[in-house]
Amino acid sequence: MTIVIGAAGAVSCSQNSPEPAASDRARAAAPHPEPSKTRTAPRAADLPKHAVTGDKQPSLGAARAMADGYTGKGFLTELSKAWKLKLDKPVEQEMPDGKKRTYVHGRGGNGLTVSAGYADHENMSSLLCRTGTKQSDGFDFLAACTGLDVAGVDHGKASSWLKQAREETDSLYAKRVAETGNKKEYVVSGVFTSGPVTMILHRAQDKYSLRILGGAVA
Repeated sequence: MTIVIGAAGAVSCSQNSPEPAASDRARAAAPHPEPSKTRTAPRAADLPKHAVTGDKQPSLGAARAMADGYTGKGFLTELSKAWKLKLDKPVEQEMPDGKKRTYVHGRGGNGLTVSAGYADHENMSSLLCRTGTKQSDGFDFLAACTGLDVAGVDHGKASSWLKQAREETDSLYAKRVAETGNKKEYVVSGVFTSGPVTMILHRAQDKYSLRILGGAVA
């Protein structure tokens, strides 16, 4: 693995880090850096364009390299400097399917976290950015994550989509809480595709999780 970045000993933002308390349904649907099992990539046209409840979230394909030779090293370095994140050394994690994948995890003192995944151990295949909904600069952090420098990604459209995704997920979350009285509701945005990547925003109680995957749709 040739993408060693950051300082050793930093607190890891593991894919197994606890999600906010939620119903069994929400926990079963909670986001991970990458799907643990290979899935057939759905067609982009068949995916929801607007926010839905967690039980209706779309099933995406398995993440694969966003682009040949794209390690994301430069992007992660700049992101960590700008947002004062401490990045761990790359680590291998065994998935439920028995395969091992490489991850780079990072965390900021303000609660911002990032996790970059490498399905082939070299080229970036996923990016997971998390922040609290009440974090004053949290949305700006998520917007910065959509700026990853992969060829073919329309950053203007990605930025506009993220604003809409937050508005729709917040609105649906508030509506569900009003209907059920349960503040542990879980919702996801519509799916955005641009070039070789797919983006989707999750809201679970007071946390946002932005997932960016390579090759998750056909």
